Amino acid sequence: IYYAFRIMSGIGFFLAGLMLVTVFQWWRGKLSASEISQQRWLLRAWLFAAPLGYIAVESGWIVRCVGRQPWTVYGQIRTVDAASHLPPGEVLGSLLVFTTIYTILLISALYFGSKIIRHGPNLELSIPGEEKLVLETTPATHIPDSRPL
Repeated sequence: IYYAFRIMSGIGFFLAGLMLVTVFQWWRGKLSASEISQQRWLLRAWLFAAPLGYIAVESGWIVRCVGRQPWTVYGQIRTVDAASHLPPGEVLGSLLVFTTIYTILLISALYFGSKIIRHGPNLELSIPGEEKLVLETTPATHIPDSRPL
């Protein structure tokens, strides 16, 4: 549990920090279409971070299961005594439902991700925030002519 919790927490803090750095770079205007190629380190960091969420989830699952029934994991009681009293058909049914749901999610993510990547960006769109703001100004009528305030 000790290492699994630290792996889960460390990945969580790393991803939160990476998100804050990304927001800061965006705020500085370094993530525009013309500037993004200069931020290779950030793009590589996000590429490296892609599988970390899954590792954190699995580590959290280990923390939860081992932390919930440590007496079974560490051999203080037999597994047969800690096993579920559900009939095997119900356990198999829930396993198949979860497997089906996660398989559908995986296939959907791969399909839509590859579709987005194959389509590529629309290069004809204007870059947000780079439009020039034009304001019409009129002289203020409530300020006296040439007297300082």
